[in-house]
Amino acid sequence: MNEQQWREIMSGRRRGVVASLLRSAMRVASWGYCPAVRVRRWGYRRRLLRTHAADVPVICIGNITTGGTGKTPMTAWAVRQLREAGHRPAILIRGYKSQDGHSDEAELLRYVTSAPVVVEPDRVAAASRAAGAGADVLVMDDGYQHRRLRRNLDIVLISATNPFGYGYCLPRGLLREPPRALRDAHAVVITNAEAATEQQVQSLSDRLDRLAPRASLHVAAHTPVCAVDEQGARRPLSDLQGRKACAFCGLAEPDNFFAMLSNLGVRLVSQHPLDDHFPYDADSLEQLCASCLESNACQANLHVTTQKDYVKLKGVPTGRAIWQLVVQMEVVSGAEELVGKMLSAAR
Repeated sequence: MNEQQWREIMSGRRRGVVASLLRSAMRVASWGYCPAVRVRRWGYRRRLLRTHAADVPVICIGNITTGGTGKTPMTAWAVRQLREAGHRPAILIRGYKSQDGHSDEAELLRYVTSAPVVVEPDRVAAASRAAGAGADVLVMDDGYQHRRLRRNLDIVLISATNPFGYGYCLPRGLLREPPRALRDAHAVVITNAEAATEQQVQSLSDRLDRLAPRASLHVAAHTPVCAVDEQGARRPLSDLQGRKACAFCGLAEPDNFFAMLSNLGVRLVSQHPLDDHFPYDADSLEQLCASCLESNACQANLHVTTQKDYVKLKGVPTGRAIWQLVVQMEVVSGAEELVGKMLSAAR
């Protein structure tokens, strides 16, 4: 069973006896998980569990759910702001599903920021390496639950499209921690605002004000910037309009990517959501392209994917025109305040 099928079960979209039994079993399992993470955070809050300070300031960008909130583009945004202010930031990343010290997120962050990226599950050791190499501020990607490394600023991302992971902790839902963990956040950013209505964003803002009364609240959207063609040339978004395309991606929330392409005027004749961090190789890509052709009568003359997916296609013979959609995070509400908090923490 793949990741998308599990999400259908978690969300309740998949009906039937088997799906109901699986949801019940996962709910029982979550009864042990939720108290454990609560006790762990309480232990760090009370300083019963040991923490370690880095030699330079640490800004953490994390979430309370598993994937889909935009931590990677938000990290890139934060690095850009710090560099423009004259800082020398380095990025700390665990490297989920990494191979030989390489992961799709790390490769993408190196490409879009040109900043040093340290891939290391031990964030304390990673911080020491990065500071020793000359960084004067560290941006920790996906570290809200990694309490061993002290941080000067905790920025937590909440997706407007699925803010609380179907309302349950793992494995019944997608919550890594209960929503009350937001009390420790210094700033909360609602992401994926472009995929939600104004009323949905406002309703979520009201709830977050209650959950994180001491945190500043901000709103961000994923903004398409341009396309990159198979030759590596940047193309205006207008070059996508009206093109028939097969779209594929390995994201936690693939529907947002497909909707973005449709809004840009792409004629999607085939959509293929894959597991998050999908490991591409020549065989899997060939099967994917064959599936694209079989699923529509009129063959698409273009394949479109994300930058995160495309970095994993390096060295894989494609033999097809595959374009990347370049998307950046844009803080559309409260940007000045958030940048001010980051610069204050970096000092």
